[in-house]
Amino acid sequence: MYGENFKGHLLKFTKSKAIFPTKYIALDSFKATPLQRTEVKAYRDSLNKLHRVTSPNHKTKLVFSTTALNLAELREILSLLDNAYANKTQRKVSVEYWDDELLSYRTMTAYLPDITYTKEKITGNDIQYEPVELTFIEY
Repeated sequence: MYGENFKGHLLKFTKSKAIFPTKYIALDSFKATPLQRTEVKAYRDSLNKLHRVTSPNHKTKLVFSTTALNLAELREILSLLDNAYANKTQRKVSVEYWDDELLSYRTMTAYLPDITYTKEKITGNDIQYEPVELTFIEY
């Protein structure tokens, strides 16, 4: 058997031990690029043959959109993130995630780039938000 058993979650924050609720993930938007290779050096010689020196330190990137959210749901997600940050200014977080290449869980230290919030409508004391895109990029 390759990898380990799936435990029902895609993301879990290691500091708070909180699982990111799957109900807020638009699953068809979840894109995982695990173990990205980085070229330390790449060049073509005089015969146009490619030579590559690839770093053994692979990096993962996770990108997904939430479902449409109301104010309370967005507050829940932001609170979840806030409790998970190792460094709030850098939006640095440790995340356990499902690695689709290894078919097992891995842990990475990542950062979240700036998040854009788009309002769909305001109703009374509530705001309806369009889906919010979250990106986790491994250090």
